[in-house]
Amino acid sequence: MDKLAAENKALREKLRLLEKEKESWRKTQFIANAADQLLTMIDRNYRYENVNRAYCRARGQRHEDVVGKCVADVWGKTQFESIIKPKLDNCFSGNVTSSEDWFKFDGRELRCFQVTYNPYRNDSGKITHAVVVTHDITARKHAEAGMKRANDRLERRVQMRTEALESANNQLRNEIEERNRVEKALRESEDRYRSVSRDMPAMVCRYLPDGNLTFANIRFKKHFQVSDEALLATNILTFFSDAEGQRMKKRLQLLHPQRPMVTYEQCTRTKTGETLWRQWTDRALFDEMGNPMEYQSVSIDITEKKNVESKLQQAQKMEAIGTLAGGIAHDFNNLLMGIQGNISLMYLDVNSWHPLYDNIRSIEQLVDSGANLTRQLLGFARGGKYVVKPVNLNTVVAKTASLFGRTRKSIRIHENYETDVRMVSADRGQIEQVLINLYLNAWQAMSEKGDLYLETQNVTIDEKFVKPFEINYGDYVRVSVTDTGKGIDPAISHRIFEPFFTTKEFGCGSGLGLASVFGIVKNHDGIVDFESHPGRGTTFSVYLPVSRETSKAPAPPPEGILKGPETILLVDDEPYILDVGVKMLKKMGYTVLKACCGEDAVRVFTEAHQQIDLVILDMIMPDIGGGEVFDRLRVVKPSIKVLLASGYSMGDAAVIIERGCNGFIQKPFGMEKLSHAIREVIDNGHHQPAV
Repeated sequence: MDKLAAENKALREKLRLLEKEKESWRKTQFIANAADQLLTMIDRNYRYENVNRAYCRARGQRHEDVVGKCVADVWGKTQFESIIKPKLDNCFSGNVTSSEDWFKFDGRELRCFQVTYNPYRNDSGKITHAVVVTHDITARKHAEAGMKRANDRLERRVQMRTEALESANNQLRNEIEERNRVEKALRESEDRYRSVSRDMPAMVCRYLPDGNLTFANIRFKKHFQVSDEALLATNILTFFSDAEGQRMKKRLQLLHPQRPMVTYEQCTRTKTGETLWRQWTDRALFDEMGNPMEYQSVSIDITEKKNVESKLQQAQKMEAIGTLAGGIAHDFNNLLMGIQGNISLMYLDVNSWHPLYDNIRSIEQLVDSGANLTRQLLGFARGGKYVVKPVNLNTVVAKTASLFGRTRKSIRIHENYETDVRMVSADRGQIEQVLINLYLNAWQAMSEKGDLYLETQNVTIDEKFVKPFEINYGDYVRVSVTDTGKGIDPAISHRIFEPFFTTKEFGCGSGLGLASVFGIVKNHDGIVDFESHPGRGTTFSVYLPVSRETSKAPAPPPEGILKGPETILLVDDEPYILDVGVKMLKKMGYTVLKACCGEDAVRVFTEAHQQIDLVILDMIMPDIGGGEVFDRLRVVKPSIKVLLASGYSMGDAAVIIERGCNGFIQKPFGMEKLSHAIREVIDNGHHQPAV
């Protein structure tokens, strides 16, 4: 009984302690539920073990809906991993952790919480839970943000008021400084203006509406020879003629505030007869009422600019005349071709003792004279037979000077040649023609007696020098031909290179000499220029570009008429040339086919190309030109050999030559010249015996 009573007593004591502990837990739970803070207890498995009512109200959940659940399930994996878990792990390590974080409640608005994580230890001191105390500080955060915005607005207003006051003070100070600066700048500007205008290359002056000068720079005073002392007492109109002064007044009267400036050009002659060009710019300075207070005139020398423009205009005119001259020469050469061809045929039927031989010979000489005239025309028109090779100008000048000196013994020739003269790219025959024409021009200018100075020199010319001539600058060889004649009248100097222009009496010259010089030199990408002094003489200077090639000795040409057995297609739109050409070719032994135009040539060649060995092709035809015919023949038979024949020049045929044409012969030509050209193309000199 005693034992049972003791056990009963022990049970009652244990029950009392449990009741006491339960009462303590109810008190603790009551306190937790009465608190406004969100209180939770979380175990080491990140599961809620207990939460208070404030937490449930904040979450909108029941107590049993939260207890036992994982934190990640309640707050979402993203917020758990990024915000809550790192803090819990730190707490489970024994650290009290506090932070302010923004949380999103089940997709609702963001709220800010101040959270403190407290480690909970059991009786043995082991951390088993984290007690989390959470304060909702969203309202405080919003209030703080509102307060900050209000403070910012207040600060901005204070700053704006302060800045406005400072701005007013600064504006007043700046206005005072600006006035002082402007006054100083005006003084400095006036000093700079006078300093710059005093030393600038243009003439500058200023004058009042009545014309009295108030300022002039050094160049103005030097040009008009006025001293500093006399300047302020001088009227601008005294420097001009009455007529020019009246024109100046009218120009100034037309100026107004909307059109305060006028620019014009003025041409004057010096006492030596030299022409000067100046460009004037007059500007009016007006007061507030629009009345002129002062005028300023600036003048620059544009003589060089005018000379360049004049040369460019002259070059354009010469180009147009050259085109016309080339066309005339082409047609004339076709006529001479018909005559020369028939003469060649007549020579085959007459001997030197035949009664008509002298007449035939005379006709041939006239044809040669006509051909020489067309060569002059084609030379001017940038044509002629154009075979460019490296040439030593010392040799050419010396040879032509010797030839000219033997026939003009009244002329004393003085020669001065560059020791190591460079080679030039030129047609030797054309350059000889240029030099002879210049010698003859000098001889006539000296009334058939005087001194002729010939000089060669290696020169390098710059971009400024070649600009009016539209060629490349660089290395050239200059040939100078100077006479002691009467010189060239400045009034006609701009016309001396025009074809048929001459100052000689009728019948004493063709007017093609200098025109031919101009055309040939231009065709060589060169320059011909002159300097003349009336009564003292003239110097013509020819500039030819330096060659990059080396000279080779030409092979001696064969003599006599060369024959052959081949078949030739002759193409020409002139019936008389076609007729005489067929006859000449047959006399040489060839089988001849003919075509009177480009389309006819293509048709005949297409039908008989297998037996045709050579095509003699005219360049200029009314339907399709020689270039297109050449291309179409090569399509039919790529290996066909073609000899171009034209009243124009090889220079004009160069484009077709470069495409693979085999040769060129310039009209007019005789049988011998034609036979050599044919054999050169067909077999490069392996020809039948001459007759």
